[in-house]
Amino acid sequence: MYGQNGRIGLLVPSVNTVVEPEFNRMIPEDINVYAARMRNTRSDVEDSKAMLQHVARAADELGSAHADVIAFACTASSFVEGVEGEIELRDQIERAGEAKAVTTSGSVAGALRTLGVRRVAVATPYPDELNVLEKQFLEDEGIEVLTIAGMGIVDAFSIGKVTPQETYEFARRVWQDDADGMFISCTNLRTIDVLARLEAELDVPVISSNLATCWGCLRALGHHDAINGYGRLLSERLDP
Repeated sequence: MYGQNGRIGLLVPSVNTVVEPEFNRMIPEDINVYAARMRNTRSDVEDSKAMLQHVARAADELGSAHADVIAFACTASSFVEGVEGEIELRDQIERAGEAKAVTTSGSVAGALRTLGVRRVAVATPYPDELNVLEKQFLEDEGIEVLTIAGMGIVDAFSIGKVTPQETYEFARRVWQDDADGMFISCTNLRTIDVLARLEAELDVPVISSNLATCWGCLRALGHHDAINGYGRLLSERLDP
Protein backbone atom coordinates (compact mmCIF):
# COMPACT_ATOMS: atom_id res chain seq x y z
CA MET A 1 0.00 0.00 0.00
CA TYR A 2 1.25 3.48 -0.82
CA GLY A 3 1.97 5.81 2.07
CA GLN A 4 2.89 3.15 4.61
CA ASN A 5 5.27 5.58 6.34
CA GLY A 6 2.86 8.47 6.19
CA ARG A 7 -0.05 9.95 4.28
CA ILE A 8 -0.24 13.72 3.97
CA GLY A 9 -3.55 15.29 3.01
CA LEU A 10 -3.43 18.74 1.44
CA LEU A 11 -6.32 21.18 1.46
CA VAL A 12 -5.52 23.06 -1.73
CA PRO A 13 -7.06 26.19 -3.28
CA SER A 14 -8.73 25.12 -6.51
CA VAL A 15 -6.58 27.38 -8.71
CA ASN A 16 -3.27 26.30 -7.14
CA THR A 17 -0.96 24.53 -9.61
CA VAL A 18 2.25 24.66 -7.56
CA VAL A 19 1.86 23.18 -4.08
CA GLU A 20 1.42 19.54 -5.12
CA PRO A 21 4.40 19.43 -7.53
CA GLU A 22 6.65 21.16 -5.00
CA PHE A 23 5.53 18.88 -2.15
CA ASN A 24 6.16 15.78 -4.22
CA ARG A 25 9.70 16.94 -4.94
CA MET A 26 10.51 17.57 -1.27
CA ILE A 27 9.00 14.65 0.61
CA PRO A 28 10.67 11.23 0.98
CA GLU A 29 9.55 8.50 -1.41
CA ASP A 30 7.92 6.46 1.37
CA ILE A 31 5.49 9.27 2.25
CA ASN A 32 2.61 10.09 -0.08
CA VAL A 33 0.52 13.19 -0.70
CA TYR A 34 -3.20 13.34 -1.47
CA ALA A 35 -5.21 16.49 -2.11
CA ALA A 36 -8.73 17.87 -1.86
CA ARG A 37 -9.54 21.21 -3.43
CA MET A 38 -11.38 24.29 -2.17
CA ARG A 39 -12.95 26.65 -4.69
CA ASN A 40 -11.34 30.06 -5.06
CA THR A 41 -10.61 32.66 -7.73
CA ARG A 42 -8.98 35.81 -6.38
CA SER A 43 -6.07 36.72 -4.17
CA ASP A 44 -7.86 39.17 -1.91
CA VAL A 45 -9.34 39.33 1.58
CA GLU A 46 -12.92 38.54 0.54
CA ASP A 47 -12.05 35.42 -1.44
CA SER A 48 -9.53 34.24 1.16
CA LYS A 49 -12.27 34.29 3.79
CA ALA A 50 -14.88 32.76 1.48
CA MET A 51 -12.68 29.73 0.79
CA LEU A 52 -12.87 28.77 4.46
CA GLN A 53 -16.45 27.58 3.97
CA HIS A 54 -15.09 24.54 2.10
CA VAL A 55 -12.73 23.37 4.86
CA ALA A 56 -14.95 20.87 6.66
CA ARG A 57 -16.06 19.13 3.45
CA ALA A 58 -12.53 18.88 2.05
CA ALA A 59 -11.01 17.73 5.37
CA ASP A 60 -13.67 15.05 5.67
CA GLU A 61 -12.76 13.79 2.19
CA LEU A 62 -9.09 13.53 3.12
CA GLY A 63 -10.00 11.83 6.37
CA SER A 64 -11.76 9.12 4.38
CA ALA A 65 -8.36 8.33 2.81
CA HIS A 66 -6.92 7.90 6.33
CA ALA A 67 -4.56 10.85 6.09
CA ASP A 68 -2.16 10.92 9.04
CA VAL A 69 -1.82 14.69 8.87
CA ILE A 70 -3.91 17.24 6.99
CA ALA A 71 -2.34 20.54 5.95
CA PHE A 72 -4.33 23.62 5.08
CA ALA A 73 -2.05 24.60 2.20
CA CYS A 74 -2.96 28.23 1.69
CA THR A 75 -1.10 31.08 3.32
CA ALA A 76 -3.62 33.91 2.98
CA SER A 77 -6.68 31.98 4.11
CA SER A 78 -4.80 30.73 7.16
CA PHE A 79 -3.73 34.22 8.32
CA VAL A 80 -6.75 36.25 7.18
CA GLU A 81 -8.64 35.66 10.45
CA GLY A 82 -5.59 36.30 12.64
CA VAL A 83 -3.82 34.09 15.16
CA GLU A 84 -7.02 32.96 16.88
CA GLY A 85 -8.55 32.17 13.52
CA GLU A 86 -5.57 30.00 12.61
CA ILE A 87 -5.99 28.02 15.84
CA GLU A 88 -9.70 27.57 15.17
CA LEU A 89 -8.92 26.45 11.61
CA ARG A 90 -6.62 23.69 12.85
CA ASP A 91 -9.25 22.56 15.34
CA GLN A 92 -11.89 22.41 12.60
CA ILE A 93 -9.64 20.33 10.36
CA GLU A 94 -8.79 17.91 13.16
CA ARG A 95 -12.48 17.37 13.93
CA ALA A 96 -13.59 16.97 10.32
CA GLY A 97 -10.63 14.93 9.11
CA GLU A 98 -9.90 12.98 12.30
CA ALA A 99 -6.19 13.61 11.80
CA LYS A 100 -3.44 15.90 13.00
CA ALA A 101 -3.67 19.31 11.38
CA VAL A 102 -1.22 22.02 10.36
CA THR A 103 -1.69 25.25 8.44
CA THR A 104 0.70 27.12 6.21
CA SER A 105 0.73 30.29 8.30
CA GLY A 106 1.14 28.39 11.55
CA SER A 107 3.99 26.39 10.02
CA VAL A 108 5.67 29.56 8.76
CA ALA A 109 5.65 31.10 12.23
CA GLY A 110 6.95 27.86 13.75
CA ALA A 111 9.68 27.50 11.14
CA LEU A 112 10.92 31.06 11.62
CA ARG A 113 11.11 30.54 15.38
CA THR A 114 12.90 27.20 14.95
CA LEU A 115 15.48 28.88 12.72
CA GLY A 116 15.97 31.70 15.21
CA VAL A 117 14.58 34.38 12.89
CA ARG A 118 13.28 37.39 14.81
CA ARG A 119 13.40 40.11 12.12
CA VAL A 120 12.12 39.06 8.73
CA ALA A 121 11.81 40.47 5.22
CA VAL A 122 8.69 39.18 3.45
CA ALA A 123 8.09 38.93 -0.31
CA THR A 124 4.60 38.07 -1.53
CA PRO A 125 2.60 37.95 -4.76
CA TYR A 126 -0.35 39.63 -3.00
CA PRO A 127 -2.05 43.01 -3.15
CA ASP A 128 -1.52 45.35 -0.19
CA GLU A 129 -4.75 44.41 1.60
CA LEU A 130 -3.40 40.91 2.22
CA ASN A 131 0.12 42.10 3.02
CA VAL A 132 -1.25 44.22 5.87
CA LEU A 133 -2.94 41.19 7.43
CA GLU A 134 0.09 38.95 6.93
CA LYS A 135 2.34 41.47 8.66
CA GLN A 136 -0.09 41.65 11.57
CA PHE A 137 -0.26 37.85 11.84
CA LEU A 138 3.51 37.42 11.94
CA GLU A 139 3.99 40.23 14.44
CA ASP A 140 1.27 38.77 16.66
CA GLU A 141 3.34 35.56 16.53
CA GLY A 142 6.33 37.50 17.87
CA ILE A 143 8.22 38.00 14.59
CA GLU A 144 9.12 41.55 13.61
CA VAL A 145 8.41 42.28 9.94
CA LEU A 146 11.00 44.81 8.79
CA THR A 147 9.62 45.00 5.28
CA ILE A 148 6.84 43.35 3.29
CA ALA A 149 6.18 43.91 -0.40
CA GLY A 150 3.89 42.23 -2.90
CA MET A 151 3.64 41.76 -6.65
CA GLY A 152 0.03 42.94 -6.58
CA ILE A 153 -1.41 39.87 -8.34
CA VAL A 154 -5.15 39.56 -7.74
CA ASP A 155 -5.98 36.72 -10.15
CA ALA A 156 -4.99 33.77 -7.97
CA PHE A 157 -4.35 31.37 -10.87
CA SER A 158 -1.84 33.81 -12.38
CA ILE A 159 0.43 33.57 -9.33
CA GLY A 160 1.40 30.10 -10.54
CA LYS A 161 2.67 31.60 -13.80
CA VAL A 162 5.46 33.52 -12.05
CA THR A 163 8.77 31.85 -12.87
CA PRO A 164 11.34 30.88 -10.22
CA GLN A 165 13.74 33.45 -11.69
CA GLU A 166 11.11 36.18 -11.34
CA THR A 167 10.51 35.08 -7.76
CA TYR A 168 14.25 35.22 -7.07
CA GLU A 169 14.63 38.70 -8.57
CA PHE A 170 11.65 40.03 -6.64
CA ALA A 171 12.95 38.56 -3.38
CA ARG A 172 16.32 40.24 -3.90
CA ARG A 173 14.58 43.59 -4.40
CA VAL A 174 12.56 43.13 -1.21
CA TRP A 175 15.52 42.01 0.91
CA GLN A 176 16.64 44.30 3.74
CA ASP A 177 20.15 43.92 5.17
CA ASP A 178 19.18 44.23 8.84
CA ALA A 179 16.76 41.29 8.61
CA ASP A 180 17.97 37.95 9.97
CA GLY A 181 15.75 35.85 7.71
CA MET A 182 13.50 35.96 4.66
CA PHE A 183 10.05 34.52 3.97
CA ILE A 184 8.55 34.16 0.47
CA SER A 185 4.80 33.80 0.84
CA CYS A 186 2.08 31.88 -1.06
CA THR A 187 1.73 28.17 -1.81
CA ASN A 188 0.96 28.96 -5.47
CA LEU A 189 4.30 30.74 -5.97
CA ARG A 190 7.18 28.66 -7.33
CA THR A 191 9.97 28.96 -4.77
CA ILE A 192 11.82 25.76 -3.94
CA ASP A 193 14.31 26.12 -6.80
CA VAL A 194 15.60 29.45 -5.47
CA LEU A 195 15.70 28.97 -1.69
CA ALA A 196 19.19 27.49 -1.40
CA ARG A 197 20.58 30.12 -3.80
CA LEU A 198 19.06 32.95 -1.78
CA GLU A 199 20.36 31.49 1.48
CA ALA A 200 23.87 31.28 0.05
CA GLU A 201 23.78 34.87 -1.20
CA LEU A 202 22.08 36.47 1.81
CA ASP A 203 23.69 34.23 4.46
CA VAL A 204 20.42 33.94 6.40
CA PRO A 205 17.64 31.35 6.53
CA VAL A 206 15.13 31.68 3.68
CA ILE A 207 11.80 29.88 3.78
CA SER A 208 8.71 29.75 1.62
CA SER A 209 5.11 28.79 2.25
CA ASN A 210 5.47 25.35 0.66
CA LEU A 211 8.76 24.63 2.41
CA ALA A 212 7.33 25.54 5.81
CA THR A 213 4.13 23.57 5.23
CA CYS A 214 6.12 20.50 4.18
CA TRP A 215 8.30 20.89 7.29
CA GLY A 216 5.20 21.14 9.47
CA CYS A 217 3.74 17.97 7.96
CA LEU A 218 6.97 16.01 8.38
CA ARG A 219 7.25 17.09 12.01
CA ALA A 220 3.67 15.97 12.62
CA LEU A 221 4.55 12.59 11.12
CA GLY A 222 7.62 12.28 13.35
CA HIS A 223 10.01 12.43 10.38
CA HIS A 224 13.16 14.30 11.38
CA ASP A 225 15.75 13.10 8.86
CA ALA A 226 17.62 15.74 6.88
CA ILE A 227 16.40 16.51 3.35
CA ASN A 228 18.94 18.37 1.25
CA GLY A 229 18.53 20.82 -1.60
CA TYR A 230 15.84 23.15 -0.26
CA GLY A 231 17.62 25.20 2.38
CA ARG A 232 18.41 25.01 6.07
CA LEU A 233 14.92 24.27 7.36
CA LEU A 234 14.84 20.73 5.97
CA SER A 235 18.57 20.04 5.88
CA GLU A 236 19.42 21.11 9.44
CA ARG A 237 16.44 21.86 11.62
CA LEU A 238 13.80 19.16 11.41
CA ASP A 239 14.10 18.33 15.09
CA PRO A 240 11.14 19.59 17.15
